[in-house]
Amino acid sequence: MVSKPNRRAVLGATAGAVLTGALAAPAAASSAKPGRVITSSPNGRVRVTTAVVDGRLRYEVAYRDRVLVASSGLGLDLAGRPSLTSGLVAESVERRSADEWWRPVWGTDARVRNNYRESVLRTVQRETGTRLDLIVRVFDDGVGFRYRLPAQPGLDAYTVTAERTEFALPPTATSWSLAAGNDWRADEKHYRRAPLAEVETAQTPLTLVTSAGHHAVLHEAALIDYPSMTLVADGTSPGTMTSELISLPDGNKAHLKGEFSTPWRTLTIGDRAGDLAESHLTENLNEPCALDDTSWISSGTYVGVWWELQRRHTTWTAGPKHGATTERVKQYIDLAKEAGARSVLAEGWNTGAGGQWTGQDFLTPQPDFDLTEVLRYARENGVGFIAHNETRGFVDYYDEHLDTIFARYAELGIHAIKTGYATRFELGGVPRSTFDQEAVRHFQRVIDTAARYQIMINAHEAIKPTGLARTYPNMMTGEGVAGMEQQNYMGPRGNPPEQATILPFTRYMGGPADYTPGVLNVTWDPAGLGTRVQTTSAAQLALYSVFFSPLQMLADTPENYHAHPGFEYLKNLPASWDETRFLDCVIGDYTVAARRKGDTWYLGAITDELDRTLRVPLHFLGPGRFLAEIYRDAADTDWHDNPLPIDVETRTVRSSTALTLRLPAAGGTAIRFRPAGG
Repeated sequence: MVSKPNRRAVLGATAGAVLTGALAAPAAASSAKPGRVITSSPNGRVRVTTAVVDGRLRYEVAYRDRVLVASSGLGLDLAGRPSLTSGLVAESVERRSADEWWRPVWGTDARVRNNYRESVLRTVQRETGTRLDLIVRVFDDGVGFRYRLPAQPGLDAYTVTAERTEFALPPTATSWSLAAGNDWRADEKHYRRAPLAEVETAQTPLTLVTSAGHHAVLHEAALIDYPSMTLVADGTSPGTMTSELISLPDGNKAHLKGEFSTPWRTLTIGDRAGDLAESHLTENLNEPCALDDTSWISSGTYVGVWWELQRRHTTWTAGPKHGATTERVKQYIDLAKEAGARSVLAEGWNTGAGGQWTGQDFLTPQPDFDLTEVLRYARENGVGFIAHNETRGFVDYYDEHLDTIFARYAELGIHAIKTGYATRFELGGVPRSTFDQEAVRHFQRVIDTAARYQIMINAHEAIKPTGLARTYPNMMTGEGVAGMEQQNYMGPRGNPPEQATILPFTRYMGGPADYTPGVLNVTWDPAGLGTRVQTTSAAQLALYSVFFSPLQMLADTPENYHAHPGFEYLKNLPASWDETRFLDCVIGDYTVAARRKGDTWYLGAITDELDRTLRVPLHFLGPGRFLAEIYRDAADTDWHDNPLPIDVETRTVRSSTALTLRLPAAGGTAIRFRPAGG
C-alpha cells in the first residue's frame, strides 16, 4: 500500500525511515524585504547567493571561495501570462536546516546523512500578482534548488511553456556528456569528453572538472509530473547552458494544477571524482519512503535468458531456436541456485515476444514454456522469477491493463518485472518523446501500481533516474546506459574501454543502472556477428564493485560460467552494500572502488585502453588480518588477442598493506577481502 511520505524521525526505525538526528528546524521568516540571500552548507564550503536583480531571480554558486556558477537567471514562462523572468519583487525569505540519518531499503551505504541548510525566497510579479518561490537547499556535497508555484487565485490550472534556468559554468572546464535527445536512444550513447564551451546540447547528468580541479555534476532530482530537463548552450556566453524541457506533442512543456514544485536542479560538488560517486545528494532531495511495508523488496543478483539472445544463439520468437523454453529456463534456475542469485529472467517467455505488435499478451506463455512448472521449480530452489514485459513502445495496452497484469503476477508469486519500451513511445495513440510529461506520468503509474501488488521494477528504455527510488524503493534499477547489449550494436569495437571509467561519475549519479555485467567469455560469438565485449574477463569481475544496481545481473550463460574460473568470484555476490568507497579515480582513465557487506569487502579496479600500474593502499579495511582473494589478468592476457585468461591468488593483508595492481589495457582486477580470523 502506498501512503504519504513519513517525515517523522523514529529511533530504531525500519529500512527507509529516518534513524536519528535533528529534523528540520522550524522555518524562520524575515520581516524585512530581502536583498541578497546567502545560504551556506553546514561546513561552509558551498555557498549559494540568490536575489531579485532588475526584476528577475538570479543565483550564484561558489565552492571553496571560487565561483562555480556565475550569476545566472531563473524563471518560468506560463501560457497567456507575462514571463516570470521579469517584474518580480522579493517579499520575504524563510530559513531552516536539518541534520538526520536515514536507512535505505537498499543502497550503496547502509546509513545516509541528510544535512543541509535551506532558504525559501518568496517573490511576486507586480503586474499580475503571480507568486513564485525559489527553494534553495545547500549540502556539504552540493546544491539543489527548485521553483514552487504556491496555491493562488487564477492558477487553478496552467501550462508551462518554458523553463528559463541558466547555468553559467566555467567555459574552460572539461566536460563529459551525451548530446540531448528526446527518445530512449539518447541515453544509450557513448559519453563524449570536450571543453564545456564546445558543448552545444547535453542530457543530464553533465559532469565537469574545472581548471582548479573541482568536480561537479549538473542533474535533477525528484522528477515527478514534469518533463525531463536537457541543456542547450546559451550561444552568446561560452559555458552558459540553459534548461530545455522536453515538449509534449502540443509543443508545451507541462500542464499543471494548483500548487506545484518542479524537480530539483542539482549540482553535486567535490574535490575529487570519488566525492561525486560517493554522494547521496540526489537521493536526499527526494522524499522519504512512501511505502508502509518494504519487507517484500529484496536486492540480489539475477541470471537469465538474455545474453544468448543478444548473441543470436537463441531467439525471442517461437521456433526451433527459441530460448525461453521450460527446459532452458530450468538450467538458468540451477545456475541461480549455484551462484546464490535471487532470481531468473526469461525474455521471450510470453506470446508475441520478439515480434512487431501494437499490444501484446503479457499473461499467456509461449507453447514451449510451462509457466506453472517453471514457477514451481524456481520456488523449490529458492529462486524468484522476473517476467519480461516488452511494450515495443506501444504503451496504451500496457497502461490500460496494468492492474490486470500485475494482479495476476501477484497471484502467481511473481514479484519482479523487467519492462521495455524499445523502438518508439506511443501513449494515448500519439507518438511522443520518452521523456515528456505524459511519459514521466506513465512510468510513475507503473511504479505505483507495482507497489500495490508488491512488485519490483527494472525499467529499460525508460526515464532517467533522479533519486526517486528513495521514495519508491520498488523502483529498483533501469537502463538508460550504453550497457552490455551495446557490444552487439555499436560495430566491432562495441563500448570503448574508457566508457566504464566514465559511467560512475555520469550516468550512475542519478541512480542504479542495469548495465548487465559479468560476461566472462568476452569473445563468444556463436552466430558470427563479428562483435565482442571490449574488455578482458577480469575487468568484467571488477565491474561489480565499480557499478551499482540492487538487481545486478550475472549476464553470461551457464555453459560459459562453468568453463571459466572467474565464476567463483560471482557466487553469493551482494547487490546492496553497507559502505562504499571510491579510492582512486580519474574520469575516463581508471577507477578503483571498494564496497563492503558485513565484514567482507569487494574491490574492483578497471582501466581504459592504456596499460596501468596502480598502487592501492588498503586503509579502508578494519583491524586484523584479511584473506585477499585476487582475480586478475594473467601475464599473457591481452585485450585484443587473448582476453580470457585470469590468475587467482589468495594472500594475507592488513589495513597497512598497499597492493600493486597491474592492469593491461581494458583490463581489471577484482578482490574479495574476508577476515582471516585468529
